[in-house]
Amino acid sequence: MRKTVRDFIKAAATLGFLLSVTGMTAMAESTPVILIGEAAKGESGVQEEAKPNSLDIDLTRLSVSPEARQLVVAVGSGAGSSSVNVAYFKRNDNGGWMEEFCVPGFCGYHGIAADKREGDRQTPAGIYGFDCAFGILPDPGSLLPYKHLDSGDFWVDDSSSRYYNQMVNTSQVARDWNSAEELARIAPAYHYVLALDYNTKERVPGKGSAIFLHGMDTKKTWTEGCIAIPEERVKQLVQELEASAQIVIMPTLPEANAEMPEDK
Repeated sequence: MRKTVRDFIKAAATLGFLLSVTGMTAMAESTPVILIGEAAKGESGVQEEAKPNSLDIDLTRLSVSPEARQLVVAVGSGAGSSSVNVAYFKRNDNGGWMEEFCVPGFCGYHGIAADKREGDRQTPAGIYGFDCAFGILPDPGSLLPYKHLDSGDFWVDDSSSRYYNQMVNTSQVARDWNSAEELARIAPAYHYVLALDYNTKERVPGKGSAIFLHGMDTKKTWTEGCIAIPEERVKQLVQELEASAQIVIMPTLPEANAEMPEDK
């Protein structure tokens, strides 16, 4: 379906906001920002030739950490849409990116936004790392720390809790929250999960919590703010992603490929 003018303007405004202010947010979070055009050139000042991929996006124009050897890119379908395309890339010996897979998936019920807030049912735009992996099913061979979920494992989303945006177990801490995800009960979506490092360092109350990459719920075509893709692909990522891997989340493709305005 063709996007309305209003949707297009909203999507462009969202990305413009991301490009203009995510830098400050990311500095606080020690998270790289998405940079397009001149700012994304290498130290030599020469930009690599773009390679074709299923997303039709020039990966050399994203400010991914030079240490990252693996990259997940999630591109939304426009303002307010819960549909995304998610691709996984590995860096080759020449520094280029080779596509491993590209699959359709889902994001937040209200789409992707740069100003994520707790309870808004939106997925945060930006570039993030992965803190850990966990799941209802046993560890399939994760390179990241993996937690095989037990009863009593919760991820707290109550901003007033001292454990906000953390995984805790009720056998080890006293419950001080009114809202949390009982992780072992969220099947099949949480068979395998990768936890993004969104708001996990400063854990700013109200900024959003429990942002994961996980499997699909067969009864839902949206999430509360996570990225959902087929379970077998999540399992593959759990088995392969290293600590330096990153994920890029952007609201829509055309604006994401637009040139940044020159500094004034």
